[in-house]
Amino acid sequence: MMGGSLALAARNRGRVDEVVGFDTDQAALNEALEKGVITEAAGTAAEAAAYADLVVISTPVRSIPQLVEECAASEPRPRLITDMGSTKSAIMASLSPEAKALFIGGHPMCGASDSGVRYARPDLFDGSTYFLCTTGAAFPKLYAMLQQFILDLGAKPNLIDPVAHDQIMAVISHLPHVLANVLMDHAGACTAGGKRALQWVGASFTDLTRVAGANPPMWRDIFLENRAALGESVIAVAAALQEFAARLLGVDESAIEQDIESAATYRQEMLEFADIIPETLYKVTVRVPDQPGSISRVMTALGEAGINVEDLTLHHMSRSMGGDLVLFVTGEDVAEQTAALLNGLDYPSRVSFLGDSSE
Repeated sequence: MMGGSLALAARNRGRVDEVVGFDTDQAALNEALEKGVITEAAGTAAEAAAYADLVVISTPVRSIPQLVEECAASEPRPRLITDMGSTKSAIMASLSPEAKALFIGGHPMCGASDSGVRYARPDLFDGSTYFLCTTGAAFPKLYAMLQQFILDLGAKPNLIDPVAHDQIMAVISHLPHVLANVLMDHAGACTAGGKRALQWVGASFTDLTRVAGANPPMWRDIFLENRAALGESVIAVAAALQEFAARLLGVDESAIEQDIESAATYRQEMLEFADIIPETLYKVTVRVPDQPGSISRVMTALGEAGINVEDLTLHHMSRSMGGDLVLFVTGEDVAEQTAALLNGLDYPSRVSFLGDSSE
């Protein structure tokens, strides 16, 4: 999905006429060719890389170094090689001097829950941060070329040190997957009063564990490749949880409230950096039936009314009950307009301020 989206964006936006693709899965390669994601299929990675202006490696992180070496050794050599892996230090440290001279590491901060080239789309990178890590051996003009290419895709290039990249990813990307998996396993093993905890979960638990169990082979490799930074983060969070448990068992009300307030302050900083002002954000909760096209009908109606949705999430309950589609919009007036419009379409809706708690 990631590599296919980049190929589509390159053709649609990046002034690229020819995209030669290779995949060890022949069916995926054929599908990419049939859907116009690539213009030509190659038999090997080296064959695809030969004489290319830019080689993009979009594979599991543990396979990236060997593929970089293979592409760097192709004849004629490519001008530049990059990747899309979510770890950087181990990959870049393992490369030969010859490969380092051609390589600049990349990591787009975007994605989707669906995997496979069939889900590729050219707008995936719109507005997203695209981290770049240089080896120090590649020519500056190659970095400038890659930077312009990323801008053409619609993303925002951001230069970062490989070690700093991995430390940040450990905290904001890899650790959440670890916590989701641990929480899911903990709840899955919990039975009380003859009832399984998993049968009574609410929206908060569903949101927190959304990424639990995602692509086990891929995430196993990511965890292990970034094990130093991720291990430090896991230890730090484990210590913080122990401290919270001590405050809880000691009935330290003041400290517990301070923990919550501190989290609220950091979350507000995060939202403001993303241009989302918490003080003006409202939730519109819409009950939608479990029927084909129901969510599409909601979004089409909002689009036709010129209502911008800042974010959304779906809490599915059951086939008979449907679920709650939670829309986040800016301003109370817009929220009320949204609810009125959807109520008129027989989708029961209610408005609440972002700071309100429903659980």
